[in-house]
Amino acid sequence: MTLETTIESPAAVGAIIRARRTARGLSQQTLADMAGVSRKFLIDLEAGHDRAELGKTLAVLAALGLTLAATDPIPHGSDFDPARRDYATTFTRLIAERDFEFAIKMLADYATASLAAGKPLLQRSPRLKDPHWSAALAGITNYTAHRLGQPAPSWTRRIKPLDAAWMPAESYRTIRTPMKELTRNETPPELAALNVFIRERSLATA
Repeated sequence: MTLETTIESPAAVGAIIRARRTARGLSQQTLADMAGVSRKFLIDLEAGHDRAELGKTLAVLAALGLTLAATDPIPHGSDFDPARRDYATTFTRLIAERDFEFAIKMLADYATASLAAGKPLLQRSPRLKDPHWSAALAGITNYTAHRLGQPAPSWTRRIKPLDAAWMPAESYRTIRTPMKELTRNETPPELAALNVFIRERSLATA
C-alpha cells in the first residue's frame, strides 16, 4: 500500500524534496541539472518560499478544496522546521562550506520564521567567527524584534558595525551599481546601522 501525505504548505513540499535529495546523496546543483531548473529555483523551493510560484499554486488548489499528495512522509526533524532550526549551526556550516547563496536564503528564512514565531529565534549569540555574517544576523534579529514591538536580544548590542558597507549577495555574484543603490535605499535601518545592506522585500515574506 502506498503511503500518501497531504501537502498544505510550501514548507512541506520543500522539506520532502530536500529530504529525498539528501537521502540520495545528490547536491542541489546535480538535482537542478537533472530536473532542468536553476539551482536558485531549487534553493527557493527547498526553503519553502512562496515566491517560487508554488505558494500561489497551493493557494489556488486550497481555494478549490484540493491538496497535493506525496508518497514520502513530511520530515518532522528540526532541520526541516524553520521554527525549530538551529540557525547558529546552520550558518556555521554554510559559511564553512562557502555556500553563500544558500546562506543568504537562510537569512530570509530566519527573518520569516522569527516573524511567524512572534519572536527573534536567535535569543543567544550564534557565535560566528565571521564578523560579516554576525552583523547580518544581528541586524535581522533587531529588525524582526522591532517589527514585533519587542526588545532585541542583548547579544545584538555586542555586535559592532562593519568597517565598510557589505552586501551579502556580493559573496557569490557581482552586483551592478543601480542595484546597489536600490538595495541601500530599501535596507531596513536596523541592518544599515551595522553597515549591512539587504532589501527589506528579500527578508519579510511572512
